[in-house]
Amino acid sequence: MRPGFSMPPASPLYEMPPYHFKGNRSVNIVFRTTPEALRALTPDPLLPNPHHLAFFYVGEYLMETPLKNCYKEAGVGIPVSYSDTEGNYMVYLYLDPACAIVPGREIWGLPRKDANIAFEETPEGFTATVSRAGITLVTAAMKHGKRIDHITAQPNIPSFNLKVIPSVKRGCPPDVMQITATTVSTVKRELYRGSASLAFDSTPSDPLGRLPIVEILGGEFTLNDFVLDYGDVIFDYLKEPRYLEAALMKDEGGRY
Repeated sequence: MRPGFSMPPASPLYEMPPYHFKGNRSVNIVFRTTPEALRALTPDPLLPNPHHLAFFYVGEYLMETPLKNCYKEAGVGIPVSYSDTEGNYMVYLYLDPACAIVPGREIWGLPRKDANIAFEETPEGFTATVSRAGITLVTAAMKHGKRIDHITAQPNIPSFNLKVIPSVKRGCPPDVMQITATTVSTVKRELYRGSASLAFDSTPSDPLGRLPIVEILGGEFTLNDFVLDYGDVIFDYLKEPRYLEAALMKDEGGRY
């Protein structure tokens, strides 16, 4: 038998990238947190940004190819740098369908989990909630704001992810432990900026409250298209014993 691209070999769950998305609606809320929280959540050798910024985003995403798919996604990320490259490190990601969760985890190491996501437009703006096991983890809103008629093109920066695949052997380090980098080619079709609100709650399995919201700096709504393609492995912990040992010894909430 010739195996397919992904698991299960006889009937693959997903196709190979690139994945093309068109007509996505998303809200991005930027907030300031504490340097201690950023440092605790950012794995070495990535460096958190010096302005103590983080962001939450939520939206509805429409895949055009290689297959038709529509899902909601929400996540929390941190602007970071690796060497001289600036990017975003993804800390928490939530989606509603398994067919989108699995390829994100297996290919790029995106920290995707299942959740119930509500994302709605109201006369006042946009509202969103993220819930798991009956607990609301995120409550967010953005008011309709000013339309930006002249959208300034900005360079696409990479998304950094900590990709971990545990070993089948008891007591062994992960079979895969890498920092991956993937640059998503995004085109913003419409852009609005406005005021926003954001609140996190925590559970033992979803400790979003470890990232305190000190100040909300504002929100953006975009109508956008993007392409999610293959990326690169920029750091391999299994080839750096010092970093691997430090990572495996991290305390509560940071254990890999």
